[in-house]
This record gives sequence, structure tokens and C-alpha cells, in this order.
Amino acid sequence: MTTTSPNKILIVKLHALGDLVIATPAIRHLRHRLPDTTIDLLTVKWTAPAVINSPHIDQIKIAADDIFFNRSFNTVLPTLRLLKEIRNEGYDAAVVFHRNPMIERFIRLCGVKQRYHFHSDLFVRGSNCSVLLDEQRHSAITAWELAELAVNQLTGRRSNGTRLQELKYEWFISDAEEETANTILNEYQLEDGKFAVIYPGGAVNPQDTSLVKRWSEDRFAELTDWLTNSANLPVVLLGADSDSDSCTAIRKKADRDVLNLSGKYDLRISAAITSKARIAVSNDSGPLHVASAVNTPVVGIFGPTGATHKLPPGNNSFEASCNLPCSPCYFTYFKGCIFDSIKCQELLTADMVIKVTEQTLESTLDQFQL
Repeated sequence: MTTTSPNKILIVKLHALGDLVIATPAIRHLRHRLPDTTIDLLTVKWTAPAVINSPHIDQIKIAADDIFFNRSFNTVLPTLRLLKEIRNEGYDAAVVFHRNPMIERFIRLCGVKQRYHFHSDLFVRGSNCSVLLDEQRHSAITAWELAELAVNQLTGRRSNGTRLQELKYEWFISDAEEETANTILNEYQLEDGKFAVIYPGGAVNPQDTSLVKRWSEDRFAELTDWLTNSANLPVVLLGADSDSDSCTAIRKKADRDVLNLSGKYDLRISAAITSKARIAVSNDSGPLHVASAVNTPVVGIFGPTGATHKLPPGNNSFEASCNLPCSPCYFTYFKGCIFDSIKCQELLTADMVIKVTEQTLESTLDQFQL
């Protein structure tokens, strides 16, 4: 064990956008504990927007999605190029926010001797350089513990620990992005803190699609009507191109006209718009974590996944779910349900989500009063 800080560290976090946002408190912890160390991040194009402008990362390295998750003959050369690039950097250590043995082996082939990663009691044997990825604990806590383990092993220094509520997500909006968001709001005559954002889609990644996370379009339309008519908040529908059909359907079902901006702006601009909203409602997907990271009060809709370890920490985050005893079941892992349909989504009525949304608006009112 060394007693001085390493010169260069590589963080590895690929795949899901929301998971990278969840890891931002751990990344902040690494920077805080290792202020003089060069800290780079290896990620993919899909997730990189989550850390643009982050002061905690010196360089973002973008790997092709296919290298790790859709390997073929065509990925051989890109894989070798990436391996050579990382070897040439001469990293002292890597913090791998994955429990995927293939990713850990790749980093080992890159010549990084000190590697810190997650392990699972089902798939990978633990070591003194790994942390159990316990699905019964919040993902932000396990990520922070992995970062702390790396710091302790590399420097011999321990911190005083942390609490979940202290692990605030981060997303850094540039001045240009904020100006663009203001221009868009002015165009549609929307005021800061006086509109609601709904993300009815999500759960689509290049390597994984889990549409069972999505709540009913009919019920989203009911929620939209309540926000417009009872809460007096205009509603903006946001999402990627893959969410456009759902947003269009909700707009048609709603009694009052809503603004559908899905697919019109990239993730960075959508986040800047969301940062100015009074509230954001989202399925358990990347946008939920992005909205929390830009300090907007959020209502997370949870079905087969678990709010216990995925609801963003803090007093601005609220859960809407049925809390069935079989949840979370991670439907996509088992390809089935103990019921003949996905009950945790079917039993979550619009009235239940409206109740949580109303509570969220009431409990966060002080933040929006002049």
C-alpha cells in the first residue's frame, strides 16, 4: 500500500446514462480525496453527456458501444486501438463501476495493475480490491464505497464515511445551454418554476431495452390533465427520438393542450430546460436521475425496479409505486412475472401518482417562493 496519491487514475463507467449520473457523487469523492491526481473517464457516446463540463474529470475517453456489448469481427481493430491508447496513458489504477468480468479483464490487458471493481456473490468472487454490488442497497452508496476503497488502498488514508442523503447527483449546465433553454422557454411563454416536465419514455439503451419500466400512456395523460387543470402548471413532454411516439399519444389523449418537445433537443438542452421546471415526473430511467442532478423536484415511477436503491437521494425525490411484496423483481432478468401480467404497473393508478405529485409540490413549495 502506498502513502502518496497516484499520478493517473482511469474511471470506467459504460452503458446506462442513469447509472453514470448515479456514480457522480463517487466521482466527486475521488476528486476531493485525490486533488492532484489526473482523473480520466472511459465511457461511451451514449452516456458521455452526463459528465460534460464536470470539474472532477480531466479527460473523457469515448469507446465505441460495440466494443464491449456487441462484439464481432468488425470490433477487433477498434478494441485493439483502444487497448493500445489506454496502455500508452500509463494509468496507475482504474476504478471500474461494473461487475462485468469482461470489462475488468480488458482493463487488466491495458496494463493497469491496480483495479477496483464491483463483485457479486453470484458471478464474481470478491477480493480486497472489490465491493459487493448489493441490490438491496442504494447504487449511489455502493459506488461511493468503491471510490473510497480505491482511495484507501492507494493512499492509506480513510474518510469518515457518508450517508445516502449526502450523495447529491451532479450535472453541470454551461452558460450557452442555459441561454438556449431560456430562449426556448420564452418562445413558448413558459416561466421559470411555473411549468412541469414529464418524461414518459426512457428505459432504452443501445445494449438494453426495458419497456416494462414505462407507466401507461393513458395514466400519464390523466396526470397531465391534473397538472394543467388543478396544479395550474403547463406541461412539457420531453424525451429522446425513441420516446416521440409515447409523447405524441399522451398529447392526443390529454384534455388540455401540452407542449411536446420530445426528440427536438439533445439531452444536454433537455436537462437545461428541466432545471427550470417546478417538478419533473419520470419512469425509473436516466431522465429521472438527470432531473434530480439539476436540482428539480422529482417523482419517480417504479414498477419492476426498486426505489430503495434507485430513487435519487435527497429531500426533493419522491417515489410512486405499489410496493408489492414481489418488487423489485427486475422483470428483464427473469423474463417473466409471477402474475399473468405486470401487476406493479397495472395497479399503479393515476390517482396514486397524482397524490405523490401533489405532496411533492407542497413539500418543495418554499424553494419556489420569492
